Amino acid sequence: MIVSSLKIKIYVFLIRRNFIIFVFLCLNQTALAQAIIPNIAHQETLIDTKDGPKEILRKYGIDTEIWTTQIYQGITSGEDGGVSRYGGKVDGFLKLTPEKIGILSGLDIDVQYEHYYGLNINRLDDALVPVNTAQAYLRAEGYHSALSITATQKFTDNLSLSIGKFNLMTLASRTPLIGGGGLNTFMNRAFALPSTGVSYTSETGGAGDRVVLSSPYSLGGIAEYQSDQFIFDLFLIDPRSAQSPRVIQRPFEEGVAIGGGVGIKSNFLSLTGTHMFRAAYSNASGINLDSISSSGRSISSIEGSETKKGYWFSSYYFTQNLYQSQSDPDRGWGLFGLYTLSDGNPTPIRWSMLAGLAGYNLYQERRDDRWGIGFYHFGVSQQLLTSLQNANEPRQSEGGIEAFYNIAINKWTNISSDIQIIEPWIPNKPIQSIIAIRMQIRF
Repeated sequence: MIVSSLKIKIYVFLIRRNFIIFVFLCLNQTALAQAIIPNIAHQETLIDTKDGPKEILRKYGIDTEIWTTQIYQGITSGEDGGVSRYGGKVDGFLKLTPEKIGILSGLDIDVQYEHYYGLNINRLDDALVPVNTAQAYLRAEGYHSALSITATQKFTDNLSLSIGKFNLMTLASRTPLIGGGGLNTFMNRAFALPSTGVSYTSETGGAGDRVVLSSPYSLGGIAEYQSDQFIFDLFLIDPRSAQSPRVIQRPFEEGVAIGGGVGIKSNFLSLTGTHMFRAAYSNASGINLDSISSSGRSISSIEGSETKKGYWFSSYYFTQNLYQSQSDPDRGWGLFGLYTLSDGNPTPIRWSMLAGLAGYNLYQERRDDRWGIGFYHFGVSQQLLTSLQNANEPRQSEGGIEAFYNIAINKWTNISSDIQIIEPWIPNKPIQSIIAIRMQIRF
């Protein structure tokens, strides 16, 4: 009996001790989790921990980042209503700053690698331009990946020169208010890759692909000067899309494109704004739109028997904050607009315009959220419309609206919804509505 009583006391002691240890561990784990989770949520990327590998590499001039973006998009009304696709894109970024190890002062090297996965609804709708810019140029039926490399030399705080293969979608993503690139803000190419006057747009780089829209990738150089009040830039690039390997192998064999811009930074009622005027000219040849024989769904597939050399382009772009954070003027919301005018032959778009409201949500709890709503219209060249009418393929100008809201779950995860309503450039086609959901995680 004494032995049994002793065993019971020992068991009770062990149970009490283990219970106390368990409670102690739970309390400490809760405190630890409460300490860690807020830090993770406020990191710029998921793996950008304090004193972690990325922070150590940055000290030596090496900065890396990986984005993965999932997109589910479907046509909800119109002739193709009910069609939907799921896919996405992975972007890898590498930035080298040799100055941090004491060499090549002012030089930055930027590398971006992209790879697609899944499917998208581009080319399944009746729209003039892609409704999903992020997946428009990397796909199963075309190029699966793309690599862009640029080198930028800063001569002063105001003057810089960049050369290499540029990803213009990534450059567009830095545009105030409107953003670009199709990953986090507007998805339609009208907004996500605005016009610059460099106008070969498909991976084939053929004359029939000349549209007064930016190429997704360009090979060449850009010089830029920025002061507190003014912006000046000058570019000389190959007018074809640098997505084609031939452009890298034989640059400028079809001609050159040269252009420039003059910008003014405004501060109306202490609210920041930008006004940019641009012009471009190229000696490349395109299809003479008076000799068009056929088109198809896309304006990039027009065919003709004659060519016409040279084109010109001009544009005016503006942003104007209507409200902005006092502590961070870059965070605000306001108006934006872009108006373009071109030769109309061989450029298939005579004029275009887009305008809207966009920016950040300035409620403190949702300060990283972004939103936007905009309208666009492409005025198709009358020569092209007449030629297609004569070929029994009537077409018309196209317009549409788009709206999005991007919810920042934390610094490195966001979920966005997007809706587009488009009156297609193919006559007698019903108005299409297209809805999408996107999710992006940054590592």
